[in-house]
Amino acid sequence: MIIHEYGRKLEEKEWSPCIDMLLAGEHIVLTTHVNSDGDGLGSEVALAEVLRSLGKEVTIVNPTEVPSNYVFLQDIADITVFDEQVEEIIEKISLADLVVLLDANLSERMGGIWNHVSFARELGRLNVLCIDHHLEPEDFADLMVCETYASSTGELIYDLVTALEDRLGKGLITPGVAEGLYVAVMTDTGSFRFPKTTPYVYRLAGDLVAKGADPNDIYDKVYNSLKPQSLQLLGAALSEIKLIEDGSVSWLFISQDMLNKTGSKLFDTDLIIKYLLSVRSVRIAVLMVEMQDGRTKVSFRSRGDIYVNKIAGNYGGGGHKNAAGCMLRYAREKAIQIILADVRDFLKNSEIINK
Repeated sequence: MIIHEYGRKLEEKEWSPCIDMLLAGEHIVLTTHVNSDGDGLGSEVALAEVLRSLGKEVTIVNPTEVPSNYVFLQDIADITVFDEQVEEIIEKISLADLVVLLDANLSERMGGIWNHVSFARELGRLNVLCIDHHLEPEDFADLMVCETYASSTGELIYDLVTALEDRLGKGLITPGVAEGLYVAVMTDTGSFRFPKTTPYVYRLAGDLVAKGADPNDIYDKVYNSLKPQSLQLLGAALSEIKLIEDGSVSWLFISQDMLNKTGSKLFDTDLIIKYLLSVRSVRIAVLMVEMQDGRTKVSFRSRGDIYVNKIAGNYGGGGHKNAAGCMLRYAREKAIQIILADVRDFLKNSEIINK
C-alpha cells in the first residue's frame, strides 16, 4: 500500500484485480446493507452508471427500501427491493456472473439476498466482490477491498472509477456519477466533519463538484426533506431521552407503538441518534428501536477513543470506531438491561485503559 502525505490511497495497480473482475462481468448485481444509507446508495447508483456506460447489464437489488430523502438520486427508481416471493428478482441473482456488495463487510448484512447469492456461487455461476471501509471484515467474498482508512465507501468508489479511467483512457464521472459519490462521501463524513475527513477528501469533493455535483442542492434534499411523520417522531423521541453514568451515556428506546402513532418508518429513526450525542458530556449514545418481529435494532455513537464497534461485535454487529450497530433477538426490557450493562462496563474499562 502506498503512503501519501495525507494518508493512504489505493493506486491503479492495487485496484487492478477489482477492475479485472468488473470488466469481465456481463450481468452484474449491486447491493448494499439492510437499512441502506447515503454511502451505500450513492455508491451503488454511481457505480451502476459507470458500468452501464461500459455496456454492462446492471441490476441493483437491495434488502430494504430506499429512505425517502434519497429518492432524488439518479436511477434510484431502478432499485429493486428484495422479495423472496418474486421469481424475477431471484432469477436476476441466479443469472448474474458478479455480485458486488457495497458499504458492508458481513454477508448477513445482505439480508435474504445472501442465501441466493451463496447458492448460485456454489454452483460456480458467479463471483462476489465486496468494497467497504468498516472494521473487522468477514472472509466471504472472492475479492474483498476493505480499507478502513477511507472516510466512506464513496471515497473508495471514486478512487476505483478514477483508476478505471486511467486503465481505459477515458472519463467516466458524469454529473449523475458525481452526485451519487458526493452524497456517499458527504453523508458518511457527517457533512465533512468526522475524523477521517482528510485534505484528500476535500479535494475529492471539489472534483465531484467540478464534474456536476451541486453541494447546496444535495445537502438540502438529504437533510431538509423531512416528512411530517419524521418531525412527529423526533418530538416524541426527544422527551424520552435518558442520561446515565453522570451524563456520560445517553440512551433512547423507540417502540413500534411510537412508530405507528407517528406514522414513521424505521429509516426515520436514523436522524435521531445525533441528538443523543449532542450533549457535550455524553461519550456513548445508544439508540434502540423495536422491530416488528420483536427484536431490537441497536445503534451506537461515541466520542474520542471509544470503540463502540467492539460492543456491537459482541452481538454479531460491527461498524466504525465511533459509529456501529447490531441486532438483538431480545425484546425491550431484556435488550435495555443487557445493552446498558454492557455499555457501563465498556465505558469503565475504556477509562481504565486510557488513564
